[in-house]
Amino acid sequence: MNLKIIFALLAGFNFGIIFLNIPPALSLLMDLYGLSYTGASVLMSALLWTHALMQIPAGMLADRLSIKMSISLSIGLMACGNLLPAMAPSYDLAIAGRIVTGVGSGLSFVSVMKLIVLYSPIGMRGTFQAFFASCFSIGSILAYLAIPELLALGWQWSYLLPGISCVLLILLWSFINLDEQPCRAAAPLPLGRVIRKQAGWILGSYHALSYGSMMTLGNWVPSLLAEVWADSTATQLVWGGALTMLVGGLGRLAGGFLILKVPALRIVNGSIMVIAILFWGLYAIQIPLVTLALALAAVWFASLNFGAVFELVSRTVNSASLATTFGFVNFLANLGAVLFTLVFGLAKDFTGTFFGGFLIMALAAAMAYFFGKNVLRRNCT
Repeated sequence: MNLKIIFALLAGFNFGIIFLNIPPALSLLMDLYGLSYTGASVLMSALLWTHALMQIPAGMLADRLSIKMSISLSIGLMACGNLLPAMAPSYDLAIAGRIVTGVGSGLSFVSVMKLIVLYSPIGMRGTFQAFFASCFSIGSILAYLAIPELLALGWQWSYLLPGISCVLLILLWSFINLDEQPCRAAAPLPLGRVIRKQAGWILGSYHALSYGSMMTLGNWVPSLLAEVWADSTATQLVWGGALTMLVGGLGRLAGGFLILKVPALRIVNGSIMVIAILFWGLYAIQIPLVTLALALAAVWFASLNFGAVFELVSRTVNSASLATTFGFVNFLANLGAVLFTLVFGLAKDFTGTFFGGFLIMALAAAMAYFFGKNVLRRNCT
């Protein structure tokens, strides 16, 4: 494994720390800034919204800059965005830092994904993309384990840990030399041509259903279990959510090995069909342990296809337009994660139960599979 790929995996690890640095310190930060839960939700989501909205412009920028420059800029922004709030106990500085970090993470994601495609061994790019995604889960686990311990040294460590992680990544990146020749094969496609590609919309929908399922279940499984498991404890409910995210990380890792043996097209079509069936089962069978088992199975299959999805994405355009296409597909995925999370909240408010959300997601997955399988067969084989 070359140093460029090692760097990419470390970048995934860094993502996990950056995205999950607030929740382990949330109570302390709420007291520090004098926040309500609404204010806390703004603090946590500021990075997520910025990251999502940056995907397409970041992809276009990354395709027009060198890989060296785009990654250097993105990590620098993430470092500044995390070190800025550590300067003073100011909510305004914290929000500004989260926004700057989101700009950097949006640019970093598409740039690192392009780096993996350009410099992976032949036949291994989908595998390393899956490994990159699984490293996100490892980084998030470190954030949950390390930050509560570091807070004994001061509230600043919620921001200093991800800031220092970015600085170390910049130092490693400065020692890596790149041959930029692979990026000069053709001029980047205009955005209009990228978003007119049917395969991009289908793969974006598949990724929205997959990533959106993982994030939706990660957010709602504790509440879902509380609805059907009357004698459960708060600890059991929290561990249900943690187990969901762990299965997601392991599923992405397993998907990296699976793509070496099974065609990417078969993985993405098969996983979406299975997700549709599992969501129907979650809607129809409301028994505590069965609900948890089906939810974990859905997260597993939703995570298994990460590398396969982006392997197919990389076949739809030339290397000069990879970052733009990755950004477009990932924008749809982030949009799906937000929308599906909202769907479950609305279902609970209007019907008194979360389970109507599973019916909607089952129908969405079935429709995506029905309309997408032939489009992908024509464009990605």
